[in-house]
Amino acid sequence: MSIKTLSFTAAIFTGALLTSSVINVLNAKDIAIYRWVDKNNVVHFSQYLPRGDEYKELSTVSSYKALSKAERKALAEKDTAAQKVEEQERLIDDVAAKNKATYDKNCKAARLNIKMLSSLDDIHINEEKSDGTVGSRSLTPTEKSDKLALSKKHEELYCGN
Repeated sequence: MSIKTLSFTAAIFTGALLTSSVINVLNAKDIAIYRWVDKNNVVHFSQYLPRGDEYKELSTVSSYKALSKAERKALAEKDTAAQKVEEQERLIDDVAAKNKATYDKNCKAARLNIKMLSSLDDIHINEEKSDGTVGSRSLTPTEKSDKLALSKKHEELYCGN
């Protein structure tokens, strides 16, 4: 009979303990917490109402929900995907900035070429000869016209005109 009594007592005690724990957890979110600073500038927190009028009442809200393994994995994948997208956007911005700098440089060069080809009568170029030496010669009118047309096409391409 003592074994049955012990088992019955243990069952009642366990049930009461579980019930008490569940009730405490459910009521814990409704507990008010008081915060105040005393005359020595020490901050206090208590669930009991303080003596003066200078306190703030805080309330607890239990909004934590444990995530399942699948939910944690999905969040990690989402974070990884977001980081990859952010990295790709950064790379695209870097390439665009480099391209803009290149376009600006080429636009300036095309305009300088147009100015030079339009304002000078005799233009000399340096070029390598068949024997490996570098020599200078004047552009023919046809070559000058071709280079001017090419520079104007470059201006349209790089300057957006």
